[in-house]
Amino acid sequence: MKEQISLKISQWINVHKEEILLDLKKAVNIPSISEPDSDIKPYGKACREVLDCMLESASGYGFDVQNYLYHVAGVTLTRPSVPSRRVGIWTHLDVVPVGDGWSFPPFSMTEKDGFLIGRGVQDNKCAAVGVLHAFRCINELFPKLRHEYTLYMGCSEENTMNDVKFFVNHYDQPDLSLVADSGFPVCYGEKGIADVLFCSKQPLPDYVAAFSAGNASNIIPDDASITLQLDQQGQLKGQNRSPIPVQNYIDALQKLPDIQVIRPESDNHTLTVTAKGISAHVIAPEQGKNAIHVLLNALKESGLVNESENWFDFLMKLSSDGYGKAAGVACSDSLSGPLIGSATVAECANGILKIRANYRYPIFDGEQISDGSRLLGSLEGLAKAHGFSISVPKNSGPSFFDPDSPIVTSLTETFNRVTNMCKKASTSSGGTYARNLKNAVAFGMTMPGMSIYKEYEGDPRGNFHQANESLNLKDYLKAIEVYIQCIVELDKQEI
Repeated sequence: MKEQISLKISQWINVHKEEILLDLKKAVNIPSISEPDSDIKPYGKACREVLDCMLESASGYGFDVQNYLYHVAGVTLTRPSVPSRRVGIWTHLDVVPVGDGWSFPPFSMTEKDGFLIGRGVQDNKCAAVGVLHAFRCINELFPKLRHEYTLYMGCSEENTMNDVKFFVNHYDQPDLSLVADSGFPVCYGEKGIADVLFCSKQPLPDYVAAFSAGNASNIIPDDASITLQLDQQGQLKGQNRSPIPVQNYIDALQKLPDIQVIRPESDNHTLTVTAKGISAHVIAPEQGKNAIHVLLNALKESGLVNESENWFDFLMKLSSDGYGKAAGVACSDSLSGPLIGSATVAECANGILKIRANYRYPIFDGEQISDGSRLLGSLEGLAKAHGFSISVPKNSGPSFFDPDSPIVTSLTETFNRVTNMCKKASTSSGGTYARNLKNAVAFGMTMPGMSIYKEYEGDPRGNFHQANESLNLKDYLKAIEVYIQCIVELDKQEI
């Protein structure tokens, strides 16, 4: 019986494949980077456009739609006269900034070699489109459901999550929420997230004319640069040490990988050093290379900057690794694993260096769910010792859902049956809407071991938040099938 159901679902998906891809292409082609400061509220023109685009598609398929003042939109699958429970499936339509290094137009979805490529194609527009078409299939093949199901689509998940916060402050939440912004199978717990801002209490040395790196706290920066001010003798301005020809430093820097030195002919008193890294999500330090650390290490190895200076030592410790080891804040628990994070954004204006760092701290601190206070206390001590102040624009505590619940069991078992895998529910270092919703778990739509597009062997790009963001088409269609079957099985549960 279940084999026949699987066959019907896969046949339905195959028949409607081109419609699925067209809807995804329309969504990906809209540059929906959330802009909370835009004059067009709440998150800018493009976010409004992508929400309208999805609602137009959903309405065209005959679904009831709701627009919650462009913070969130809803598409409802069924409205039983007396629904047993309300289930929400959450996705988001905003994307991270494009960044550098693309081989394909980021906002014009490309299909190549079995992959879909474009910003947001994996994170998270595929989920919104995939669940919408899962609803279509269920509506045709399984029209009688006990529970009410609504697809929710937000527009500021990558920025502030004010979209979902607005929703929960003004509307009733579903009885159960599945957040389709993670990996399969169930993610029942997420680490806490601390976004930390450090500011130097005193201006940096006179020789630092400018410093810049990164543009989003949750992305490992792939570029960093420093502009140095030289005195009449060609030495770093204000430094008192034995004179060495600046060309010696330039020669040493140019021998180092990923480093470029610029000395304008029109201005013999400045020297700009730039470094290239590899962009990746902060939760995947092994996939990236922090350009801040590349730059600082080059300055250190060339001998151009005194590494013992407070600002230099502090920034080096914050950026040296992705697990807080050099900063002295490394920690771990048996459930969710090690702390992850580092300095990701740095900027010097008027001599004051501002550093943003993003950390994902373990769910448990001893036997209690952590509130991040131990981490933040350690960072405060480190900052104070180096002449920096600290503030915490964001500290979002961990989320946790009973891993032994019938909900987690049903979703996990159905996933394994449909995919012929044997995966277990787990925790994550990522941050999804689940942490802002009651009775919420993250579930899909990324398949375990999903391949990503590689232009050449060793290509560091292709994953979410990276250049050439990609999605394996075969896996994507399978993920839609998983969602269809899991909703059907979930409907049998007493939520």
